[in-house]
Amino acid sequence: MNLLNVRWVRSLLSSRWFPIVPQLIMLMALGLLIAGALGVSTSDTEFAKVLRNTNLANLLVWSYWFPLVVAAAILLGRVWCTVCPIELVTFLAGRIGLRRKVPHLFKSGWVITIFYSLILIVGVHALAVHRLPHRMAVYLLTLLAVAVVVSLIYEQRAFCSYVCPVGHLLGLYALVSPLQWQADDISVCKSCKTKDCVAKKNHYRIVGRSCTSNLYPAAIKDNRDCLLCTQCLKVCPYDNLGWSTRWPFAGFFGAIELRAAQVGFILLVSGFVVYEILSEWSVSKAVLTWVPRHFVSALGITGPIAGSVSGVVMFIVFPCVLLLAVVVLARIGSTALAGTMAKTLALLLLVTMASAHLTKAILKMTSRIGYWPHVFSDPTGIVTAHKILDGRLALDKSVLNALYPIISFVTAALFLIALLATLLIFRKAPPVRNLDSSAKVPLLLGVVAYWSIFGFTIFMWRF
Repeated sequence: MNLLNVRWVRSLLSSRWFPIVPQLIMLMALGLLIAGALGVSTSDTEFAKVLRNTNLANLLVWSYWFPLVVAAAILLGRVWCTVCPIELVTFLAGRIGLRRKVPHLFKSGWVITIFYSLILIVGVHALAVHRLPHRMAVYLLTLLAVAVVVSLIYEQRAFCSYVCPVGHLLGLYALVSPLQWQADDISVCKSCKTKDCVAKKNHYRIVGRSCTSNLYPAAIKDNRDCLLCTQCLKVCPYDNLGWSTRWPFAGFFGAIELRAAQVGFILLVSGFVVYEILSEWSVSKAVLTWVPRHFVSALGITGPIAGSVSGVVMFIVFPCVLLLAVVVLARIGSTALAGTMAKTLALLLLVTMASAHLTKAILKMTSRIGYWPHVFSDPTGIVTAHKILDGRLALDKSVLNALYPIISFVTAALFLIALLATLLIFRKAPPVRNLDSSAKVPLLLGVVAYWSIFGFTIFMWRF
């Protein structure tokens, strides 16, 4: 079904004011969030743990904005990129920029992977940008600055395509989505003489510009790279675009191949979501952090450096150990290349990762309900945080307690669906079917082992 056949959907997406108006609204919202977080900080670790939820800006960004962005990508594809304010900023900067060719290093994907590793290991795990509102504001300003600088130097949509880790993550999760943007009738594209959707002369038009992600609608095979900016819809003289429904997980059953940098990116995310879910339960968190804690203690490291070292162990070392173990076992008696098996394993991990991320999104959004009655009377959150720590204010947990069994069954259902989908992908996806049986068994064991980390934790914690 082509959703563009629905009149109001086509009218909205075809409008010259879409997505510019939503992007402007989001840009103003981003400015307000930054303003509401600047200057709000503390050196007290325990106070920071409460302040992150009592500060309105910090609560919105980390407990609702990003979780909803992840959920939207899984359900609808890269719809956040459609209204992302940074995409608007990069486009405007690109119009006055140098428009130099994008280097091969950027196109390889390693810039995104390295950038994301710095955000996780240094930003989140060492500097706690998710706990300290002021640091969050600085982080968002830095992201904006990087986007502007990259766009002033390089041509087209260089930041969105080759630097932004959020968009890259959403693109991978969009493989799960039951929606896809593509040409409605490929024969019409083949007969088109002007190719307005990819013509260089249209790259920097404000409305109805050609694809600056270098995508030809007739050749789009999956959801990873299309930002759903809807500009090709506006410029196409034949109105030949479709936003079509498909079976969930359909993106995994095509001739999809990951780049080496994407394997590295997925490994980082796989380690991160393990930490995100296991940190919800004190027992599993203690088990997960046992190695990095003792390692840091043995080295005598303290402060932000200790956080960075722990992050390296959990987000890089642990996932690499799983990858190497599977590849080594798969290489026994198999003629498949190690790189091929690594890419296949990374692809198979994606569904479980998406399920874990969606579960974390649900847990975050619901667990913060008790803070909402207090954030508008004290937007900075400082007074409220002091009251909570002093015992003068107790959060109302009645709604959370009522939702507890529902959330438990929803999370269990998500992981069960993820397991069944992964097994179906393992059976039918071309990258797996092309491997011999000697390679398939270790791959299956590795994927099930990764899923079991979440399955066991959820079962023991929630039930």
